[in-house]
Amino acid sequence: MRTSVRGAMRGTAGVRAVRGRPVFWAYAAFGWLAVSFVWHLWMGIDYRSAMGDGGRVPVWGFLAYDGLITAMSAIGAVLALATVRPWGRRLPPRMVLLPLWFGAVLLVVRGVPGLVENVTTAMGLTPYGLLGMAEQPADPASGEFWTGMAINAYFFVGAVVMLPLAVLHQRGLRAAGGTGGPAGQEKSAA
Repeated sequence: MRTSVRGAMRGTAGVRAVRGRPVFWAYAAFGWLAVSFVWHLWMGIDYRSAMGDGGRVPVWGFLAYDGLITAMSAIGAVLALATVRPWGRRLPPRMVLLPLWFGAVLLVVRGVPGLVENVTTAMGLTPYGLLGMAEQPADPASGEFWTGMAINAYFFVGAVVMLPLAVLHQRGLRAAGGTGGPAGQEKSAA
C-alpha cells in the first residue's frame, strides 16, 4: 500500500503539485505588486494628503520617490507573470531573476524589521522601538500606531510572496538549464 501512495505522488499528482507552486507564488506576487502599483499611483495623484503636514521632504522629492516605487511595482508585476507565462520564456533569464531577487531582498529588509518592531511594541516589550531610539514611547492605542502596523504587515506579506517566487524561479531556471522558465512550464506557440 505504501509504494502505491509514493508512486502516485511521483506520478501526475506529484508533477501538478510541483508545477503549481511557482504559479501560486507568481500570481500572489503579481497581486501584491498590482495593489502596490495602484496604491503608489494614487499617492502620486493625491500627494498632498499622502505627504501629510510634515513638510520634511520637498514635493519633488516625494513625487520622485513615489514614481520610482510605482515604476518598480509595475515592472515587478510584469516580471512575476513572466516566470509562469509562455511569453516570459523569450526574456533573458537574468532580466527576470535579478529584479525578482532585488525586490525580494528589498521587501525582506523593509517588511520584517518593521513588523517585528510593531509586534514587540504592541506587546509592551519595546515601547521605545526595536532599537530603543524613539524619543517617546509608542502609543499602541493610537490609530497612527495601527496604521503603521498595517503598512508594515503589507510589506511583510510582500516579502512572504516575493522570496519564494525568486527561489522557485531560480530553481526552475537551474532545472531547465538556465534557458527558460520553471521546469515543466508548458511551451506555447504564442
